[in-house]
Amino acid sequence: MKLRLITCFIALTSWSSCSSDNSAIEEYRLVRETYNIPTSGKISLSNPHHLSNDTLYSFDSYQKTLLKLSLLDSQIVESQIEFDFELEPYIFYYIQRDSVLFSTGNKLFLSDQNGKIYHQIGLFSGLNQIEKEVYQEYPFDGFAPHLFYNGNSKSVLLYFAKRSQIDRRKVWAEISISNGTWKVFDGYHPEEYDGDALNYTTFPSVTWGPGGLYFQYSIAPIVTQLDTVSSRQKDFIIRSFDGIQFAEPQTYREEWTSDYFENWVLTSPNYLKLIYDPFRNLFYRFSHPALDSYPPSGKDYYEYLVENRDIHLTVLNERMEVLLNEILPKGKYDVAKSMVFSKGLLVPIESSSLKDEEQLYVDLFKVAQKSSLEIR
Repeated sequence: MKLRLITCFIALTSWSSCSSDNSAIEEYRLVRETYNIPTSGKISLSNPHHLSNDTLYSFDSYQKTLLKLSLLDSQIVESQIEFDFELEPYIFYYIQRDSVLFSTGNKLFLSDQNGKIYHQIGLFSGLNQIEKEVYQEYPFDGFAPHLFYNGNSKSVLLYFAKRSQIDRRKVWAEISISNGTWKVFDGYHPEEYDGDALNYTTFPSVTWGPGGLYFQYSIAPIVTQLDTVSSRQKDFIIRSFDGIQFAEPQTYREEWTSDYFENWVLTSPNYLKLIYDPFRNLFYRFSHPALDSYPPSGKDYYEYLVENRDIHLTVLNERMEVLLNEILPKGKYDVAKSMVFSKGLLVPIESSSLKDEEQLYVDLFKVAQKSSLEIR
């Protein structure tokens, strides 16, 4: 169906595309340390959360609490939220003490840290401003993970999925939290997807870096850099493992059978998360290759996947050159919830392997040169 995507991993040929040479420019090593954090069971990474500098912010809609956890000294500040929302928010971003941003899916709210609303805007009311520039879906599920807030423009970034349309319309826009106006970025799906109708698997992992906006899709080894000022776009193919590099796009998934979908999950590569590290000017990319085995009878396919897949941690510099590529222990990490702070990269432990719920279990990864030179 998508033979070109499944078999092709040559460099992109358009002017806007280039390929990483994947060669280490220095000798690097990955140092791993245990970095468990006492939290009295209050912090759950299953709740909406985000990291800013060295503080982890977590929002519990059921307990109606906002938690601020210092990753340096494990100190917690807890605030009780007195909701007066019509619908309880499920996404949030802590800007500052009296500016906490929430969303219920169709609206954005600004409140103080007690949940008292003083400003709100509708996500859908202004879409006619950009209807000729972006794809024609509502942005209900288009938030980058945990509400991607741009402090420079005081806007929220949204992604417009490409479904049945195959023309090259834009996929990124941001909405101002002050007046609800939209700004569209001249960014598109990578060249590799020209003419393809994409669906569910186009939801990206996104991060800001020194060159603008960077994102990747779970089905392809392509990291896209979008300069939101000059509108220049570059695509880098980052190869972390051998074998199949592209997965079949999940187009029209409602037509797939359960067996077909489970087979797709097991036999497809998956590019899980892309993170920029502003403290060390590095990028981290987590991915795993397709499995070449199937679960025994009665074994859940997803549990089998978690327990048996190889997870690759690929470290890149600002030029998208591979500095190192490490395989992490199977079944140990929940890499989708990884985050960066001043001491390094934090990778949470899979909850199924935890024994003490009174701690936040994570490992700390540091990149070091084998020579005497230091990474910036």
